[in-house]
Amino acid sequence: MVLAKIRSQIIFLVVGAYLILNQGFMLLRVPPGGSFGVPFGEMLVILFVLTFVFDLKRLPSFANIVPLVPLILWWAVSYVNLVIGVEKHGAWALRDATHIIDSSFLWIGYVAAASPGFFERFSNWLRFILNLGVFYSLLFPFRETLQAYSPKIWAPGGYSTPVFFDFQIGGIVTLTAAMRWLVDRASLFRIPVIVLVGAVVVYTAAVFQARTVYLQILTLFLIMMVVQPRSAIQLSFSMLLGLAGLVLLLMSGVEITGRLQEKVSLEFFTQHFSAIWGAEGEIATVRGAAGGIGQRLEWWLKIWNDVTENLSTLFFGLGYGMPLTDFIFTNGAIVREPHNSVVSIFARTGFIGLLTFLSLHFFLLQIWLRVFRQCQSLGNTIWRNNLLIMGVFMLMVWVSSIGEDAFEKPYACIPVYFFWGIIIRMEYELRVAKSVQPGRQTTLSPNELDEGDISRGGAATAPQGAA
Repeated sequence: MVLAKIRSQIIFLVVGAYLILNQGFMLLRVPPGGSFGVPFGEMLVILFVLTFVFDLKRLPSFANIVPLVPLILWWAVSYVNLVIGVEKHGAWALRDATHIIDSSFLWIGYVAAASPGFFERFSNWLRFILNLGVFYSLLFPFRETLQAYSPKIWAPGGYSTPVFFDFQIGGIVTLTAAMRWLVDRASLFRIPVIVLVGAVVVYTAAVFQARTVYLQILTLFLIMMVVQPRSAIQLSFSMLLGLAGLVLLLMSGVEITGRLQEKVSLEFFTQHFSAIWGAEGEIATVRGAAGGIGQRLEWWLKIWNDVTENLSTLFFGLGYGMPLTDFIFTNGAIVREPHNSVVSIFARTGFIGLLTFLSLHFFLLQIWLRVFRQCQSLGNTIWRNNLLIMGVFMLMVWVSSIGEDAFEKPYACIPVYFFWGIIIRMEYELRVAKSVQPGRQTTLSPNELDEGDISRGGAATAPQGAA
């Protein structure tokens, strides 16, 4: 029990650091000086491997809930390719296979969620991290100045990056925080939630200036229309208030410059959004963004030709260790992934790897829907909201993976699988609660029931703060 609590606290620290510090924390490793080392996420994986004997009792319940067939097939294809890649290309194969290694957080999240008091601590931790992420993102306009004072870490790709003030998924964190305030009906500093949410959403679009952010906001609204229409209506009204505030601010003569060093204006937003499908505008940075669409398509076409060259690569992929593009970035580093996670998975593990990966996430989505509906029917507001918050974050990462290698980045990938592990544990506990209280209305009872409770006939009780 002491070990479980210690590990869960370490997990909160590590996952929280990935969510806030992003690439800076991703590149921290042991030993720190060499070209390659063990990052903190992988050190957690090693810790759970070394202490696996203490978690054996969790394995049958985990296997009973998780989509086992696609998971095992995906891991089998990927790890065989990894072994072959290490033999051919050395440590670079491990770097390229971070997604498959980090997917171990499915198990880590499940085991951690079984520790005493985890669910209540997780609810508090999740809200604290999101609030912290919003305050941290307010430093984004000053990032270049602040990065000059940040410690630097040398990446294996041959470039240095600041440990602090990176903000690679800052937009995802702020949008998730906005949704958290909306569904929790919470506020900060007595600012009405309707004003707070609109300000954060508009700030994210204006300052981060990323086409992915526009798609994430649109997708967020559409999904909420299906899952929780009332929140979607509140979100639209909140965004209108935020836009009105932005217009008034611009009319007053205040100039706002974002990530692309472009002044915020309606013209910029219109042209930048149109660049999603390759439309070239009059603004230079927009033309450059539109040109990137063609470049990505060239990468993807080349990968298709390489993978379909023979049956072996078609079914099992090209493997790990080699870059998937020949593009050299401005810092001299090779762009190893083609800015689309689905294309990367297809390239690395072929048709079988891609099919099992997509199947895994399809079945995980079904688990999320079941648990969400049960929490709604039980009137468990906190965990209904927790599921919405986690679901929004994971959705944002999926949208990001269309134009970026999101699942190949531990600061996005690790939280996603950690959340999935927790949701799988919730599904298990709800099943147990129904089994021990047949025919009765049950409540989610995190950590009160364990793998042996079905046979013991233990009682299901709601933990403090869970219902």
